[in-house]
Amino acid sequence: MVNASKHSLLAQDVTRIFTNQFGSELLVLDKVSLSVKGSEIVGIVGPSGCGKSTFLRLVAGLDKQQGGTLLYDGAPVTGPHYDRGLVFQSAALFDWLTVYENIAFGLKARKVFKGQENKVSEYIEMMGLGGFEKSYPYQISGGMASRAALARTFIQDPGLVLLDEPLSALDAFTRMAIQEEIIRMHRLKGAIYLLVTHDIEEAIYLCDRVIIMSPRPGRIIGEIIIDLPHPRDRVDDAFIVKRRDVFDRLSGVVTEELTMEEVQYPMRV
Repeated sequence: MVNASKHSLLAQDVTRIFTNQFGSELLVLDKVSLSVKGSEIVGIVGPSGCGKSTFLRLVAGLDKQQGGTLLYDGAPVTGPHYDRGLVFQSAALFDWLTVYENIAFGLKARKVFKGQENKVSEYIEMMGLGGFEKSYPYQISGGMASRAALARTFIQDPGLVLLDEPLSALDAFTRMAIQEEIIRMHRLKGAIYLLVTHDIEEAIYLCDRVIIMSPRPGRIIGEIIIDLPHPRDRVDDAFIVKRRDVFDRLSGVVTEELTMEEVQYPMRV
């Protein structure tokens, strides 16, 4: 059973406009509204460039919207905070720090590391990194680096975990293994998870809801409820139906990237 969470995220008419060096404006997000609460895992899918990652950066407090309201636990998002943990597309580990030091980095930055040394060791074991504590990022595999990046976020016990395609560079088997780790951590810790992905199958496997966005300017054009129990079977008829539902909703805005993904993960019906 997933631990209960009292956290909430509310976006109302969130708009983001980029301005280039010549003064031209580009509308990236157009009045995006989304409400997430409890211990939901919510996926966001859509064509490249539709503003998915931009929205995550706004929620993380790394960027600022030009319009609308963005609230976390009822308070405006005004900047980064450890309670809103962001896992990037690349592992983004510090090359000069060991695996142990990378995972402990946030605790040390907050000056709460003392007395929590065992907690770092626990996360190292939980994420299958035992024996690599003293290794540097260049000495470990991509899958291990992804696990270390996840551990660095999870160890902060955030109420909101933001996942920006963190598994996109991994091979299929490693990716599926780390998906299981994400589910296990969610069941253990609870919290809200917001996942940006181009992989429709990944979204259905992990998420309770899948939000579908239009091409730029990004707008929410649909939502699919994934009411399937865990563990989910990727070749089960109900799973395949949900996958087709999401793909059909995206079919009007299919890009070459999504078409190629469909070749990589062919429909089974």
